[in-house]
Amino acid sequence: MSHASATTAALLVALIGLPLANSSVARDIPRHAEHGNSACMGVPFHFTGFNYRIMEIRWVPIGDRFATAIAPYVAAVQSPDGYLVFRVPVENVQSGDANAPGVDITAFYKDGTNATTNETPFSRSGASQMTTNISPRQGMTVYYAIPNVPRPTRSNPIVRLILRYTANNDPGYPDTYYMRYPIVFR
Repeated sequence: MSHASATTAALLVALIGLPLANSSVARDIPRHAEHGNSACMGVPFHFTGFNYRIMEIRWVPIGDRFATAIAPYVAAVQSPDGYLVFRVPVENVQSGDANAPGVDITAFYKDGTNATTNETPFSRSGASQMTTNISPRQGMTVYYAIPNVPRPTRSNPIVRLILRYTANNDPGYPDTYYMRYPIVFR
């Protein structure tokens, strides 16, 4: 066998084994793994003892029933602005009970407008859930709201979300996540 043929054969053997090595590595990645610091709709991400998953984002006007219920807890809103509301199932992955978690979500619009939640988790009806205990390995769906923001449009969409928690995150998880071009339901 010539040197060129031996080199080609060795390269083919290496290439054939490459997909097997990659698939074995992929099996070892935890289900909740993030790609760097990015978050995606419907995919779990982690902050200090809780797994979060943003399932829906919608914009509501100030006259909406949910908006009226949360008004005492958030900054005042002037029409035509409204609220971005995030539906987020959370799961307590700690060994003990813990209060429903807060999270800071900052939305950035294409035109440069930006605003942040006040960390308060709400129920579907708009009641504060700050003192609601969640048992280990249990969860609940909470709602976070960013007040005083314009309705996203095709010409002025939300281009990025920054997700943070006030404390340092658990070891092995980033302190900040980023979501680009989230889907906002109307």
